[in-house]
Amino acid sequence: MQTTMSLSIKIFLIYLTCFTVCCFAKQTSTLIVDAKGSRRKIPDTFLGAFFEEINHAGAGGLWAELVRNRGFEAGGLNVPSNIYPWSIIGDDSTILVSTDRTSCFERNKVALRMDVLCNGPKSCPPGGVGISNPGYWGMNIEKAQKYKVVFYVKARGAIDLDVSFVGSENGEKLASNKIRASGHHIHVSKWKRMEAILEAKATNHNASLQITTSTRGVVWLDQVSAMPLDTYKGHGFRKDLFQMVADLKPKFFRFPGGCYVEGDYLRNALRWKDTVGPWEERPGHFGDIWDYWTDDGFGFFEGLQQLAEDLGALPVWVVNNGISHHDEVSTSAVAPFVQV
Repeated sequence: MQTTMSLSIKIFLIYLTCFTVCCFAKQTSTLIVDAKGSRRKIPDTFLGAFFEEINHAGAGGLWAELVRNRGFEAGGLNVPSNIYPWSIIGDDSTILVSTDRTSCFERNKVALRMDVLCNGPKSCPPGGVGISNPGYWGMNIEKAQKYKVVFYVKARGAIDLDVSFVGSENGEKLASNKIRASGHHIHVSKWKRMEAILEAKATNHNASLQITTSTRGVVWLDQVSAMPLDTYKGHGFRKDLFQMVADLKPKFFRFPGGCYVEGDYLRNALRWKDTVGPWEERPGHFGDIWDYWTDDGFGFFEGLQQLAEDLGALPVWVVNNGISHHDEVSTSAVAPFVQV
């Protein structure tokens, strides 16, 4: 009996729905807009661009840095650190690679150490041993373009390094420069900044940066950067992606994101003060909301001031107000997040 009544009710509801549609389907409504009456102009500042640091949209995207994890600190402050995506060129019989806390930068003490066990072309593999970085899904190296490579180095003895862009598919050397002084080895027992300009002789969209040697000894490396010289106004932005944003004609530019600023937990939330100053001294942080490490080279000045100015847009800075996706602090404790 109950089943029969339930079925009857369902049939009745279906009938009622069909009846309602049939009765009102032919009715029409008219909306009259009086454009001559009082109206309010929409401000042009309503149209802007929202930036979110997601999927490496900053470094690896709009910001032209080619090297990923340039300070070898994706594992945080402790050692052994996570050097991904760096890889080792050579095997345990020719080179040992580790991390320690001997960097000259107080805010990011992790450095990479290479114990080179082979010596010369007879015991080292062709091209030497060392480390390689593919950047963000492969570096885009273009023929006749120049790239500036900067890194910090110290060693026990002679430094004899080759800095090269190499095609990942066939191992073709696209550009290379030897770190030497007037043909003589450079001896540096303390940290020294090195810079090389590499001009590509071929194009490869899936290249890597390699730092190699065939000289036995111990070499430390830190803060490795590679950027094209040809960026928008020399300000470090990729010309093609900058132009795409500029074509939107944004009147304001919001930076550096929403969830990225909050973080999944406050311990990993963005601290804007850590994104200013010389790029080598920025500690970087683990963006736990999108699950990757960022060196914060694309920071407060680069995004909020320089990029907004180049776009002719009003800068809109997103600051953490002491709340993340999972925790928060009281109002009395919010100062470190927002204090100027």
